[in-house]
Amino acid sequence: MENFKHTFENCSLSFAFGAVTGKWKPYIIWYLSEAPGGVCRYGELKRRVPYKISHKIFTQQLQEMERDNIILRTEYDEKPLRVEYTLTEAGWLLVPAVYFMRDWGAIANPKFTKDDLLSRSRGKHEDGKLIYSHSSENGEREVNITFKY
Repeated sequence: MENFKHTFENCSLSFAFGAVTGKWKPYIIWYLSEAPGGVCRYGELKRRVPYKISHKIFTQQLQEMERDNIILRTEYDEKPLRVEYTLTEAGWLLVPAVYFMRDWGAIANPKFTKDDLLSRSRGKHEDGKLIYSHSSENGEREVNITFKY
């Protein structure tokens, strides 16, 4: 670390925001996390995201997320070709943050009510708090976010 030069290109915050920015990336993370078994084929995933997205943009977002190790794209040698998407471990570690950001939006935007927040939250309700968490399968990594509302 002695010769480390802090630049925009090697900044972890820059990488993190670059990996999740893009109009559709948070939705892709959300809907993959909600999919049965956490697995979706391309068409199914595109249908799960309830907004109009062009094939080109949706594919571009998926490719960027694959490049940044958020999702895994698996091709099966079948006719027709079957492609499935899943969250990687790094992607699953983002899920609590995405859930928190949704709930933060419900609190910060005056057009939403506390009922909106609580009725749709994916956080665990506990003593006036919402708790979002994920632990890796091997227990090496864990995310816990607590939001007092």
